[in-house]
Amino acid sequence: MAQDAALVVVSALFFYAHGRSALEGHSAASAFFAIEQALLIGIFLTRRRPIYTSPRVYDWVIATIGGWFALASRPHPSGGLLEGYGIAMQVVGLTWVIVSFATLGRSFGIVAANRGLKTVGPYRLVRHPIYLGHNITLAGFLLANFWWWNAVVFATVVVFQVLRIQAEERVLRATSDYDAYAARVRWRLVPGVY
Repeated sequence: MAQDAALVVVSALFFYAHGRSALEGHSAASAFFAIEQALLIGIFLTRRRPIYTSPRVYDWVIATIGGWFALASRPHPSGGLLEGYGIAMQVVGLTWVIVSFATLGRSFGIVAANRGLKTVGPYRLVRHPIYLGHNITLAGFLLANFWWWNAVVFATVVVFQVLRIQAEERVLRATSDYDAYAARVRWRLVPGVY
């Protein structure tokens, strides 16, 4: 499928950039970004075909903005403890994302679709653990690179991730077991909050 090929190319470019940065010792977080992108390449090459994908243009637009706008963040090193805490948050967030991707496996997608329901691992704690990990990672990037533009990017991504969650849950609620899962796992994104 052309979409999968395009996603492999984009992930390969980011894998190369972050892998090179990690090997040159620029950032510990780059190694985790490279691992995430390598995992995505494998997922895009082998992912399961969806039972149903939303045909709504709105769902495709919010998935695109929510999934890719974080790439508009720019390096603007904060320095000192703020930068150190930010890098630590990025490592924690990326580790959570990697575990969540590994759990979701071949069921991963960009646009709201039904590729089967996952209820194990991090999906026992929140219904959308990949978004939680990405938010932690992006918040860490914001701390390490504190600048007004990065704050705008962070806020925009969070808003669009919430919209994506709503679109995904609209699709998944059509399955017979999603309501029972949602009753067991109350929180969508942040335990105790949303």
